[in-house]
Amino acid sequence: MSDFSIKDKLESLNPKELISLIMNLALRGEQSRLHMLEWLDENCDTQKKSANSKESNNSQKIHDELLFEYWNNAQDIISDFNQYGGGSDEDEEKACEWLQKITDLIGEDKITPEAKYEFMNVAFIEYDADNSGFEDGLMDLFFELCKEKEEWEYLIKKLNGKPSEWRKKLVMSIYKNYLNDDAKYLDERLKNLHYGMDYWDLVQYYFGKRKKELALETAQKGIENGDGRLIDLYDYLIKHYSKIQDSNGLEMIVQTAMKRKNDEKYVLDRLFEYYKNHDYEKAKEKLLQSFKINNHKKYFEEYKRMKTFLSEGDWNKIEPEIINEAQNKSIFDYMNICLDKGMKDTVIKTISTPPKDQWGYCTYTDFDTFAEKLEKDYPKEIIDYYYKKAYSRIPNGDRKTYKEAVKYLQKVKSIFLKHLKDADKWTQVLNNLQIEFKNRPAFIDEVKKSKI
Repeated sequence: MSDFSIKDKLESLNPKELISLIMNLALRGEQSRLHMLEWLDENCDTQKKSANSKESNNSQKIHDELLFEYWNNAQDIISDFNQYGGGSDEDEEKACEWLQKITDLIGEDKITPEAKYEFMNVAFIEYDADNSGFEDGLMDLFFELCKEKEEWEYLIKKLNGKPSEWRKKLVMSIYKNYLNDDAKYLDERLKNLHYGMDYWDLVQYYFGKRKKELALETAQKGIENGDGRLIDLYDYLIKHYSKIQDSNGLEMIVQTAMKRKNDEKYVLDRLFEYYKNHDYEKAKEKLLQSFKINNHKKYFEEYKRMKTFLSEGDWNKIEPEIINEAQNKSIFDYMNICLDKGMKDTVIKTISTPPKDQWGYCTYTDFDTFAEKLEKDYPKEIIDYYYKKAYSRIPNGDRKTYKEAVKYLQKVKSIFLKHLKDADKWTQVLNNLQIEFKNRPAFIDEVKKSKI
């Protein structure tokens, strides 16, 4: 073996030769320059030399260089994603790792303003392409990067270079939350009031500035004119008028919601809660309106709420309508109502003979939750239900369906033993099943493994 020592040889090099060697290695290795910069950043004791402006400046330059080394690696992937509209999970993960390195580097707060501007210029090329899926991550970086007024203003300039509704919101957020420029925020905000969330943003601004009347006025305009989500605005107004017990204001909110057909059930339910403890007639009115206007009713929940609140006379009038509508439109809600009324025979009949569609197929097959509630009172019927569920999963089945079948057979066994006290009958049922499907070894194996 040679006694040659690389360490000894390196130690014999003069500074000029050593630098030449390092630069040569940096050019040969794909990531050598990056590793060199990271080593310099980690091992050069710049903090102790912070009084030395030259050393401090070098530290900043190292961070600037690292910023672009990390970005070049991320950009290679993001550019491909922009070109093809996506990429592999592995590449996505790698890009995220490089972006995280940039985030960590920004956190050390040593990047120069010049590097920040240059980074925004090159990174916005990929952001503007808007086809990679990394847009949110890039914008997070831009927001992390900006610290000074001039940097925020430069970001605004980049955002305004390709206007969109989303970019306008970002610009307004910068004026409002980072530059505290009320005049420019309001100028932009008042020109861009389209959605409920736009109005809600302005309401929060006025509220924070203790301009209550303007906040209320904006919220009112929002429920009248805003598109999309309005619940925050409704909540704000309802809370205000409830606090001062202004019924006229509350009724105005309901009328607006009903007229626009926007969140009307939500508003009616909120007003029901307001009235229910001090105005029965008003609360009843809102409760019945809420039930009638909702096209996707949770009938059992509505049933319980009205049964609990309404007087006996009013309840007797509305109950048949709820039951009839539930029976026609929501079989599960109807069955829950039947259980609540003690109509177990109706429920077990539905489980045993599910409703069928016009072609003769069962429209519902999963009544397990009801079966569990009725197995004590109707053990034989529920055994038949579970057995059919198990049996249907065996012919033409696989391991997955066999496991499901065994779970239902375990339920059958439990009822035989717990409610019918007939272990022999259970043994006979299981033996017959194993004989019938003896040519399905995987099923037999699943039965043995379950030890049923």
